[in-house]
Amino acid sequence: MVDKPVNPPYFDGLFERLAKHDASTVAAFSRHVHWGYWKDPSQATCSPEDYGTAAENLCRVVCDAAPIRDGMRIVDVGCGFGGTLASLNDRYSGLQLVGVNIDPRQLERAAELVRPKHGNSIEFVHADAARIPLPDKCFDVVLAVECVFHFDRPRFFAETERLLDQGGTLTLSDFVPSERSLEYLDKIDLSANEAIRWSYGEIDLSYSISRYQELAKAHGLVLRESIDITENTLPTYEFLYASTADWTDTWHVELFTRATRLLEKGSRNKMIGYEVLRFVCS
Repeated sequence: MVDKPVNPPYFDGLFERLAKHDASTVAAFSRHVHWGYWKDPSQATCSPEDYGTAAENLCRVVCDAAPIRDGMRIVDVGCGFGGTLASLNDRYSGLQLVGVNIDPRQLERAAELVRPKHGNSIEFVHADAARIPLPDKCFDVVLAVECVFHFDRPRFFAETERLLDQGGTLTLSDFVPSERSLEYLDKIDLSANEAIRWSYGEIDLSYSISRYQELAKAHGLVLRESIDITENTLPTYEFLYASTADWTDTWHVELFTRATRLLEKGSRNKMIGYEVLRFVCS
């Protein structure tokens, strides 16, 4: 059974612009729909092409933290347009790659864009992150690039424990609140905010490092590494604001800008960090 997708309306507009082959949208979002990473943020131009490169760089930061090697069995949960799998397919050989997503539209686009090479195999699975129809202990790596805040995390971690072979790793990127900001975030429901809901859907940003450690322990995992890359992602905001310049619906521009400013404020005030976390199956 697959739950009904709960994608934010923003995605509808993105699909429409991609279908029209809008040059800026294709340059920025043809493979990835997540934040960008700039090794030197001061050099960011925030053009669509620059953003597309930065999004690929973020994907590589996550995969390199995993780390990935030739011949591995890898499942990318919340695989989007298949950008992470495409990147791995380009860089490694002999991989068994599986992409999981709850939105059939995203899977359809991924299947069209990603074709196996270098002796790799690629499969796409329509499923909820909490109920993945794949065998037990059949993967070396589980990836979740900027999507876990949409999941029921305890159920996702239970699935990860089931899927990973001994010594396997879960590597994800997420917006992680500081311990001092938890009380404030616990009191508010960001998903109840109209702007957030329209732009980013139902999100849960209440998992600090300590809460992730507790969650991991309850599911046979140990947090081995956390990498704070907040500063490297900050140019994302400038690009996202500029990307609405040709939107025709001014109310949608207002909603998206308001929601994105909330995330930017939290990031710049160090209430929320953008982190890459690596867990090991004990």
